[in-house]
Amino acid sequence: MPTIELHLSNASGVPFYRQIVDQMADMVRAGALEPGSRLASVRELALQLQVSLITVRRAYADLETAGLIVRRQGQGTFVATDVGRAAAKQARIDAETALTQAVDRARQLGLSDDEITDIITQHIDTPGGSHD
Repeated sequence: MPTIELHLSNASGVPFYRQIVDQMADMVRAGALEPGSRLASVRELALQLQVSLITVRRAYADLETAGLIVRRQGQGTFVATDVGRAAAKQARIDAETALTQAVDRARQLGLSDDEITDIITQHIDTPGGSHD
């Protein structure tokens, strides 16, 4: 079972379960947690991180919903073997969320849909996504 180095911060304002989800998802996508490898049990991870069982259960549930981990009754929790597809699906969801928030914020700042579209088009058309 690989040792997972997670760092939780009270100061970040992000709930612990979300920090666990984000960090573990990044490790799975980066290959630091290999497909099929066994993960710590809910109890083991809760003790390691000094958080409640509920916090780890919720994080594992979110990771399972995202298709990044699988729980096998009586065997434990494992990194999903089909991580590539799950990671691509989650990346799309994350991108859509970020873009939706950005568009909503731009509208709050008074930009028209045409102005927002122009900005997005500039980023798409410019190599590296930057515009100077």
